[in-house]
Amino acid sequence: QILHVFCGLWFVRLFRPICADSAPKFKISSEIGHNMLTRFLSLILFAVALTLGQSQNVSDCVVVGALPTDGTFRCFFVTDTNGIAFSWVANSTDIRFEVLGQVESYVALGFNQERLAMDPAIAMIGSCLDGGANTMIADFQLAAGRVVTQLAEQALVDIQCQQMNGITTIQFDRPLISPNLTLNLTEPVNVIWANGNGGDDADVPANHGSANRGGTANLTLATAPLLPCQVAGPLSDNFLCSFNTSTNGLTFQWVANATDIRFEVSALVDGYVAIGFNEEAVLMDPAISVIGSCAEGVAIDIDIREFSLAAGRVVTPLVNQTLFDLACVQVGQNTTIRFSRPLITNDSQLSLTAPINVIWATGPGDAPAFHGNQNRLGTPLLNLGTGMGPAVTPAPTGVPTPVGQVCIVEGPLEDIATAEPANYLCNFDTTIGISLEWSSKIQTIQACEIILKRLYVSKDP
Repeated sequence: QILHVFCGLWFVRLFRPICADSAPKFKISSEIGHNMLTRFLSLILFAVALTLGQSQNVSDCVVVGALPTDGTFRCFFVTDTNGIAFSWVANSTDIRFEVLGQVESYVALGFNQERLAMDPAIAMIGSCLDGGANTMIADFQLAAGRVVTQLAEQALVDIQCQQMNGITTIQFDRPLISPNLTLNLTEPVNVIWANGNGGDDADVPANHGSANRGGTANLTLATAPLLPCQVAGPLSDNFLCSFNTSTNGLTFQWVANATDIRFEVSALVDGYVAIGFNEEAVLMDPAISVIGSCAEGVAIDIDIREFSLAAGRVVTPLVNQTLFDLACVQVGQNTTIRFSRPLITNDSQLSLTAPINVIWATGPGDAPAFHGNQNRLGTPLLNLGTGMGPAVTPAPTGVPTPVGQVCIVEGPLEDIATAEPANYLCNFDTTIGISLEWSSKIQTIQACEIILKRLYVSKDP
């Protein structure tokens, strides 16, 4: 940006009229020749500056050059319809979408340039069976009377689909300008979405019912709309998203803007509280953690710092501390800390669109020390932009089976339709009045975990 300004000013200054002074217009001198050479060189430098600028993003959702091939999407929109969300990234000629829903049916995304309605809209409808082996993703014309017609001239390319564990995901590229649909990145457009009812026609375009569709008016595809946990202006203590854990009453809340994020972490402890982020796994190593504590009452002596966590319980304060707007209150057996930090620092990066593993802990004193296994836990893949993530899953309770695995049975699973009561081995009581009980064979435990996560994120927080 500095180079752009510098070269622009130099460009304007050097390309003033050559004969703007009182010198004769026909005068040829070494000075004029030197000026012409200087101006020619300035043109080259100005072009270099423009070229460097071209390597940057044009806007939030638009990139220069080819669309990313690594699955990266720059903008994200979360709906309130069956967990449907869509992401996109565009360049000057094409746009790529990902549409997912917590449904075992088709998902659809449509655009209507006239009004927020099905008629007349062009929709991309997609579904897949057998884990994606049998895929159908195509352009459709939507008309009054629930008439859905597949277009003879299709514009979609690089289509992909996956349906597993109750979630359907489709991806596709399309040109911004096609015979049936023109998407102008800078002009608002009405967007609609839907999913199938299920049953025999779940994977073919059919009437979805009023509960399985929605829309938003005037979405501009060049800029990212605010996410549920995001504000446009300065951060405050009006937190938009929260997460409750089962560790000593620990909860954390947060709110973010385009550059920074603010957290509140509170727990029923007379000691420190900690929250950490790990891009690799739900583990202490390697994570960046914020650990904070304060004395009883209105805190003057506040200790809230960033630490690097490593194997062997090695906790090291970061050299470059990035936290600001620190606050801490300890009243009785309750400690609450608040802090803000940049989304991107030299030591860690927090994304509002890509999920991250979060860990937390509480300790008995004001200084970072070993907290004990019962005073720490974590959750995988929490999205800080949407607040969506899996359920908190503490260490399960129950009597170990002969193979030493708490929730695992050696024989077949109990049939809950006939067992009264079913002999579940494990249970978990949530903070929102839902109790979960389960048993598992070792071959199905991963599917069990995914189903529990799906149950959590499909509920209104």
